[in-house]
Amino acid sequence: MIEHYDGTAVTSAVGRWAGAYEDVYADALGLSDHQDPPVSDRLLRHAERPGFGLMAALHGDEVAGFIYGYTLPPDSLWWYGLVPDPGTEFTREYSGRTVGICELLVRTRWRRSHIGHALFEAFVARRPEERAAAFVSEDNDVMLATYAKYGFQPVGRLEPYPGWRPHVAIVRPLGRG
Repeated sequence: MIEHYDGTAVTSAVGRWAGAYEDVYADALGLSDHQDPPVSDRLLRHAERPGFGLMAALHGDEVAGFIYGYTLPPDSLWWYGLVPDPGTEFTREYSGRTVGICELLVRTRWRRSHIGHALFEAFVARRPEERAAAFVSEDNDVMLATYAKYGFQPVGRLEPYPGWRPHVAIVRPLGRG
């Protein structure tokens, strides 16, 4: 079953989502990408942003996977440091332009069951924005290939937070606007 959660619902049970994240990334939790800031802090901060939404695949009470993001605001730093610089028209944000996808994950037991694709489609079906954007660690070939299947194109590289590994910035039009 796939369910939608708003920011209030996510913050009231942040441990549920952080636990699923930590399970998926158990072998990489020592990397700065996964601990600085801690996922629970990121979730709490992101859940307060306008346009926040989380779609979860549930198996009973257990989280099989989730995707979440929020609408990028006009003063967003999302594109800061992107190389090559695609220009101000590309990086300019305005109301309803871009949904930033912060996370898409599926726990091991449910992989290869198309849950990730179902989550992605359910998430973007609810979004009013013109395009979706995400960052994927440049060495995460599985997720880069997955997002490519979903129609995303790479637009450059950047370091989303100081000390993180380089990430590939990817974008997909959503056919709105």
